[in-house]
Amino acid sequence: MREIVNLFSERESRDELGIGQVRDALSDLLWPGTSTLFTRARYFLLIPWCFRTAAKARNDVDKATAAADYNERRLIRGLLDAGEKDGVIGANVGFALKNLPSTLYWGAMGTHGVLSDPALSRADAIMAEIDRAHPRRTAADFDDEVANSWHTGAFHATLPTVPSGFPAEVPGGFAMPQSEAAWLRDRMLSSSPGTMLEYALEHRPDTGSEVPWEDSVLTGASGERAQVLDDARRFSILMNSAALVYNLLLAEAYEDEGFDRVDNPVDRYRQRIEEWAEQPSLSQDIHTWNRDAFWRRVLEQNPGVNLRSRRFIDTWLDLLSTANLAGLATNDSVRSFIYRREREHKRAQARLSNKRLLQAWLGASGSNRLVYRWTQLRPVIQDIHDGLERASA
Repeated sequence: MREIVNLFSERESRDELGIGQVRDALSDLLWPGTSTLFTRARYFLLIPWCFRTAAKARNDVDKATAAADYNERRLIRGLLDAGEKDGVIGANVGFALKNLPSTLYWGAMGTHGVLSDPALSRADAIMAEIDRAHPRRTAADFDDEVANSWHTGAFHATLPTVPSGFPAEVPGGFAMPQSEAAWLRDRMLSSSPGTMLEYALEHRPDTGSEVPWEDSVLTGASGERAQVLDDARRFSILMNSAALVYNLLLAEAYEDEGFDRVDNPVDRYRQRIEEWAEQPSLSQDIHTWNRDAFWRRVLEQNPGVNLRSRRFIDTWLDLLSTANLAGLATNDSVRSFIYRREREHKRAQARLSNKRLLQAWLGASGSNRLVYRWTQLRPVIQDIHDGLERASA
């Protein structure tokens, strides 16, 4: 339950006003093959090792599948015994873990070439690894395309060797030797040319930057990836105002109903809106943004962005261009627009018109600025750079 609460409170899962598709498109443009569910970089190797070890020990598909499942659960204790505290998936629940690391990283493993074929499912991977470990068929048993790769297994042919004692023992925990870090960096570089991910892998970002556009290293990027980062920055800052107005409306309705578990939410959100309006260069960000280029990038990444979401975003930005920004909290046009948008987007689940849901409000519904997975991705990138800088054994 704690993990579920963290998912909704920390990982940008809340999409109260229906802008998630645009947020995700920008995230994918910046950091292809990433997820808010990432914790540490070495999982890109630990997961294949769980499968490889299972297939080596069992030449039956069902038994190997069960062994891979066991290995992922046993890995939790192995990491904890290695002294790891942060980023261990399942640390709180141990063997009772339901969403295994492989389910969280599998798509990214395909994107970045850790899988020998991005279309491989986890079931396919077990069979391919069994064929690799216990070859019982010849290339003649396969068509021409498969014949060239069937014997290499489910993972990249150069996957680093499984360490001795794994998964009960995880030498180094999440700390990757230089060779592993270089291997993973090369996989990710090959799948992210021209992106901010490529730049971050080549230039170590700051260790404590809260958002990528405030990172002193990433702001040195140029070209298209710098334009994407600027789009992401403006979208985060400007659309945060809509989220703050929405939460102000919730706070007012909450207090009007006499609910009191949340202390002084109206005053808090009025202050946050005032602080938002005092940001430097806010007017310039609104009036100089090339929104046509912004939408071109977003729609090239995801042509299926909902038309209502596009209309909402454009209308909100138009409202900002004419409104007194310091007076958003009391602007009737702004307030009614946000009220209608929640109703359009959430229908019966709209908190402003559903007293039961309003009572359950905890004081924040998507009120933080968008960070585009940076909170989760930064430790992964730092892990890789740490490994690259680590002396070879």
